Amino acid sequence: MRSEKYINIENCKHGFVYKIKSRNLKYGVFNYENAGFVGIRTKFSSRYLFCEYHYDNGPPYGTVFPLEELCEIPSDLFPVAYFPGSKDILTGRMVEFDKPIVDGGRGWYFIDTGEASDKIEAHTIGNPKLFEYLDRLENDNKL
Repeated sequence: MRSEKYINIENCKHGFVYKIKSRNLKYGVFNYENAGFVGIRTKFSSRYLFCEYHYDNGPPYGTVFPLEELCEIPSDLFPVAYFPGSKDILTGRMVEFDKPIVDGGRGWYFIDTGEASDKIEAHTIGNPKLFEYLDRLENDNKL
């Protein structure tokens, strides 16, 4: 899925909304910390924030071609223009994923202790302010 003309990573601006060509998103807010674009994904009738990464990051994760810079998000959304992480539904503790256990990783583990557990039920922390902003832009046909 190579796009001949796109905005290279050096020219993307943190906190700006872009019209993009990607696997799952039409629009995304660029986050320079991970060179990713956060946008609203729809899957099985669920809509949620999702991140895909700039093509210039390379394979296999670089799937986004930014085509057009649209607007800057309000400054009060800057701190929430990225995923704050994941929590275990049962304990409320922050968790991260290493790599699959079958590949020699720990799988899901608790950040505070480093303890891995196959009982962790990870859930991405939502970002309602950013979701509402992007949803409103899309619905108002501003994007």
